[in-house]
Amino acid sequence: MGKKVTIKDIARELQVSTATVSRALNGKEGVNSHLQKKVIAKAQEMGYLRSFYPNLLDAKPKEIAVIFPGNDYFWEKVEQGVLDAQQLLQNFGIKLKIFRTEGHNLAQQNQLLENIFQKEKIDALALVPADLTQLDYFINAFYLRRVAVATFNVDAPLSKRLFYVGQDLNRAGRVAGKIFECLCRRREGEIVILTSNKQAPSHVGRWQGLIDFVHKKHLPLDVSRVVEVKDDEEAYRLTKDKLLEEKKLCGIFVSTAFGNLGVGRALREKGKKEIVVVGNDLSSEWVPYIKEGLIDCCIFQAPYWQGYLALVFLARFLLFKQAFSEKSFFLPVIPIFAENLDESFLHFEQEIARASFLSSQLFEKEGRLTDSQLVQAKPGF
Repeated sequence: MGKKVTIKDIARELQVSTATVSRALNGKEGVNSHLQKKVIAKAQEMGYLRSFYPNLLDAKPKEIAVIFPGNDYFWEKVEQGVLDAQQLLQNFGIKLKIFRTEGHNLAQQNQLLENIFQKEKIDALALVPADLTQLDYFINAFYLRRVAVATFNVDAPLSKRLFYVGQDLNRAGRVAGKIFECLCRRREGEIVILTSNKQAPSHVGRWQGLIDFVHKKHLPLDVSRVVEVKDDEEAYRLTKDKLLEEKKLCGIFVSTAFGNLGVGRALREKGKKEIVVVGNDLSSEWVPYIKEGLIDCCIFQAPYWQGYLALVFLARFLLFKQAFSEKSFFLPVIPIFAENLDESFLHFEQEIARASFLSSQLFEKEGRLTDSQLVQAKPGF
């Protein structure tokens, strides 16, 4: 076994005093931010933090509660990001308490948040809100208790949340509108919007972006019909038995991860005709439908990154007492066509995360946030 790394070793490498290294690692005054970054980077490089993570700021481990829906394809991707973050952050004395709800269930979330607020002692909370505003009471209550709250996938923009990580929903809808504009070629007709939950904020944000684009561009498209389908089987039956029989239909917009497979199956059986289909997200199951041209495009929203980055950013705040000047971290809106799709695309989020974070250092390396995006946290956040 190699020699245990000490503060003296780090100080010797950087040619500074042991007191300076100690202050830098404990976040105390008297060390400028540039030198603190160098000390932390050197401590990580030498393996000091892996063995002595409680000394990063104090001896008390941090706990983050995480709440998100579960039990389906999309949220499995989110959960994988959460679990990979957990594997990383445990080396820094951060523990996760993971809670799942059945879909965007507001009642369940209210009960969970009430229980956590009353019974759990946490330092931070990462949350997928089931509503844009109706959880503000709890978010603000945690804020007053000095518990940092981050939202991901769905935002709560009027609350005291620290930041949001996820898709710019309206922008994603506008991108879908642009795709319909290009592929429909000024044809007159109807685009039917499919959703698995008319109340889900993320779904509403996307189709509202589509509607805004169509109206702004004065396109000859009717985008007023929103149909709720609970799963791919219902989407399949609706598309096959009803939508494909409608003469005015020129497009289908699937505003969620659920429905793409069902629509693709129906089009494969009855023929593509001239219907433009824009879906959301990506699963290996519906890759063949994209490659065959049955689904023209899917808007990818990087579910793994949503779970992973929300927790890594929260950890940065807890460990280094730094807040974010940017309050929304919008992930790229990525249209996926047959031409830019291969099997590696299904795993690229995870590979990038592992290469840039897990295999090297957590913070302050190439590709991280710049200094201008960070500000020292003020009292009470």
